[in-house]
Amino acid sequence: MRALRGWLLATIIGSLPGLAFADASVLTGDFQGTGRACSGKLSIRADTIEWKSSYSLCAPGEYEIYERSLQDGRERFVFVLKAPGERCRYPIIEAEHHGGDSWEVSGYQSMEGFLNRDVAGWHNSPLPERQVLSCPMIRLD
Repeated sequence: MRALRGWLLATIIGSLPGLAFADASVLTGDFQGTGRACSGKLSIRADTIEWKSSYSLCAPGEYEIYERSLQDGRERFVFVLKAPGERCRYPIIEAEHHGGDSWEVSGYQSMEGFLNRDVAGWHNSPLPERQVLSCPMIRLD
């Protein structure tokens, strides 16, 4: 089932009109989560990403940059895992710089969840498929 969801996600992303992935310049480094739900580590490399948290284990794998922006002095990246494993609950990862070594990292279960994150009724929805993991993180390097 998880493999089917990953294939479906990749198919949907590839078929959406007007979507262009940002250039190859990418955020890299290691980030440490804070708090019980967010304990763990996010590692971003030039060609792989890995996120281990209390609720999800995204093993090292390839990704694409869905979005990259700089707004109000805050750098922001959105990564889409190409082949999330069965234990990876959040294959869409958004990382936003909050200044210094502080980052906010959010995981979405689907592209639909990411795209609808600001729609009334999606934010804080009790539906399991709409859950988002938002974690304050510290950049380690």
